[in-house]
Amino acid sequence: MRFACQLFATLSLVLTICFSTTASADDADESAARRPNVLFIAIDDLNDWIGCLDGHPLAKTPLMDALAARGTLFTNAHCQAPLCNPSRTSLLTGLRPSTTGVYGLAPWIRSADKFKDVVTLPRHFAANGYRTLAAGKIFHGGYPPGKEHAAEMHVWGPPSGVGVRPP
Repeated sequence: MRFACQLFATLSLVLTICFSTTASADDADESAARRPNVLFIAIDDLNDWIGCLDGHPLAKTPLMDALAARGTLFTNAHCQAPLCNPSRTSLLTGLRPSTTGVYGLAPWIRSADKFKDVVTLPRHFAANGYRTLAAGKIFHGGYPPGKEHAAEMHVWGPPSGVGVRPP
């Protein structure tokens, strides 16, 4: 169980990528019925304290527990590296750090010539008719349209560090 949380903590991201179906007007209803919606949540520094992972007695996480009960919860996951960038790159490409050459906080996967066109998880979903949206720092987001990063998602939400902050 701890490995699943370590994966998310190591990824160093707070992200919600919501994939929802898109189709032509003629087959929108049929397409939506065939394909499930996919909500991928990765949380930075979560640890295994949430209830659905036999959490910490002081951590009360009823909404996360309910979401986990309705979806798929990965409890035997392993991270590729102790840093966020190589782990995130592995998660989004399916390639090991020894394949990508990404071992540290740089380079970004698209900066490496041999991987500039690699199909990432969001691009795979987009190529199969899903609409991809992101918030947080899955790609250290918030890139403006026209930049190479913009092609990763259909819609970019607010970047990390935007929103309500505790007092």
